[in-house]
Amino acid sequence: MEYGSIATNPNKMKLVQIIAKKEQNLENLAKKIRMPVQTAKSLLEELMEEGLIIKEGEVYKLSEKGEKAIKEIGEFKASV
Repeated sequence: MEYGSIATNPNKMKLVQIIAKKEQNLENLAKKIRMPVQTAKSLLEELMEEGLIIKEGEVYKLSEKGEKAIKEIGEFKASV
């Protein structure tokens, strides 16, 4: 599994899981994980650099790599 940053960072994992359910804007994401907007923005930028999410206009959504990561992490958790 090559998705260590979301597997080891609970806030990144929460962001990816929320985005997987529905595309979201920055403010909604920050509110949902109860953190300052600037902190959420930094985490989202890291996730974009890792290729797990993309930004279209004002909303963030999973990339193909992000969709694969969610699937693989789910399968890993189910097997443990």
